[in-house]
Amino acid sequence: MLCVVVFVSYQPSFRIGFYLDDYYNIERAGRIEWADALRQIFDPRAQTLWYRPLQGLQFFIEYQILGGNSNAYHLVSNAYHAINVLLLYAIAWRVSKKWLVGFAASLFYATFGVYISGVAWIGIVEPLLGVFYLLSILLWWLYLENNRAQIYWLVIIAFVLALMAKQTALTLPVIFFLMDRLLMRQAISLTDLVRRYVPVGVVASLFAALQYIAPSTAVFTGTFGWKLGMSMLSILWEYMTLLFVPWGVFPSIDLNPPTVGNILTYAWSALALILLGVTIWRTKSRLLIVLGIFTLITLIPVLPFPFLEHRYVYLPIISVAIVLSLLFNRLYERWGHRTVVMVGTSLVFVIILIVNGWALNESVTEAADWARTLRVPYRDIERQNATFPKDTLLYFIDPITPTEGGLSGMFFLRYGKDITVRNWTQFAGLREHNAAYVYYFDDQRRPQKIDVEKNANTHITPDLPKGFQIPLRLEGYEVAGSSIKRGTPIVLILYWRAQSKIDRNYTTFVHLVDRAGKIVAQSESEPRKGQASVSKWVPQLPMTDVIVLSVDATVPVGNGYKLEFGLYEPETQQRIPITDSTGQTIDDKFSIEPMQIVQGAK
Repeated sequence: MLCVVVFVSYQPSFRIGFYLDDYYNIERAGRIEWADALRQIFDPRAQTLWYRPLQGLQFFIEYQILGGNSNAYHLVSNAYHAINVLLLYAIAWRVSKKWLVGFAASLFYATFGVYISGVAWIGIVEPLLGVFYLLSILLWWLYLENNRAQIYWLVIIAFVLALMAKQTALTLPVIFFLMDRLLMRQAISLTDLVRRYVPVGVVASLFAALQYIAPSTAVFTGTFGWKLGMSMLSILWEYMTLLFVPWGVFPSIDLNPPTVGNILTYAWSALALILLGVTIWRTKSRLLIVLGIFTLITLIPVLPFPFLEHRYVYLPIISVAIVLSLLFNRLYERWGHRTVVMVGTSLVFVIILIVNGWALNESVTEAADWARTLRVPYRDIERQNATFPKDTLLYFIDPITPTEGGLSGMFFLRYGKDITVRNWTQFAGLREHNAAYVYYFDDQRRPQKIDVEKNANTHITPDLPKGFQIPLRLEGYEVAGSSIKRGTPIVLILYWRAQSKIDRNYTTFVHLVDRAGKIVAQSESEPRKGQASVSKWVPQLPMTDVIVLSVDATVPVGNGYKLEFGLYEPETQQRIPITDSTGQTIDDKFSIEPMQIVQGAK
């Protein structure tokens, strides 16, 4: 029955298809060669998006079997959730010694809609983590009951697998200790206690060391703003609101909101916390204490992020399910013999199931529409190109869909390994491939293709690299071509590096001038259409800027054209001088030539 509830409730998730991180994981799995698979999956130094080797192994195996069948991936994700529901059933039943507590807890857990993004978004690791996290807890309780060495080493194996799924499994030793000392409370010597926890501590320490040396850990914690501080308390309060209002329409794809509640939900959360605190104080219930600590300890790793993601309550909300099941069991023990109570209770569960199914369907519908919107640029290009030459680069300027974890994976699934996709924040390398195309988006956000001229031969004056009077250096450039069709834009890619922090913003000017020095086309804007102001550049990190210079169809056909570009201060309109290695001014602009205008297609 529980499995049916899960699969029926989450059946709408099949409409979403793939989304963002899904494409990243699938493309990465598809590009891994069998001979190098172990290193790519398990070596922490080879990771670019966290160190989660079990998830990497999962996608590698799935891709070999399922290919690009998104429905099959969603089926696996739903199956993980069903397994977690059954594991919770087993844990709650085993600990409470009451099957009804286990059944009610797992039924409540199966119907919570708050964590839908963790199940409906297949790139999310929480369901996979949950399988081995909950399995570790179940096995640990069995070990505490039987004290058998075989079960203990099964606990260690499950713990290792949980760690390999996600770093937050490092909280499991705390859960083990609480179950041991607060729930089971067996008499044990200090020596035996140390022996019990040393292997667990060694495993946790080894994994923490692996996680520390993974370069992706520092990169992504910095990228997402992971930071300890008092702000964690406000984030914790928002998560409490999610926990105490677990039913409703929640996003199938996390939008990273800073707040999630309103006056009513905040008031209810405060009341629920007070009631729970009073109950713990009056009953001295060790189980409620453990559940409270479980909730807090499983939330602590995500509290330093300056935003919320609903999927992060996937494990913490288990305590809410158990508390609700305890209340239900109390009601049953007191009034369960009355037919009206049983009928009323059954009716409540039916209503929950129906309303939950409706809410999940509403959430998935919105997410599916969003996912389809993100696939629009790919669909437009795919319809125009049945194939691409081998070793083709597609370079996107200001794409409406991310390339990494988006367009790149879409094109990989359609055209295979011979397609490389990059965007305007990355080094282009237009002529490092057999074929290359630059895509920009017109006013209607439709993709427009520019063929890269393979043998374009241009030079720049002054030669590079060269610095400016400000702590900024131009290190390289690329142009899509030197022969420009009338009515077709010129694409200029500039590679900059700030030598130190720059406090002011500057405007980039680009002019196409003819043989007589007359400007026939021009562009003036801050880098990346104002999206990457110079004052925001990180010192010593490379910065790519792309300018799309429109060339009018009336520009005369001919040779002798050149591109002139540089920087100026917007307040004074003064150009920033270019300097040599001694700091002497040598010019106020760069020139790229030869450029020519040719007749465009009629």
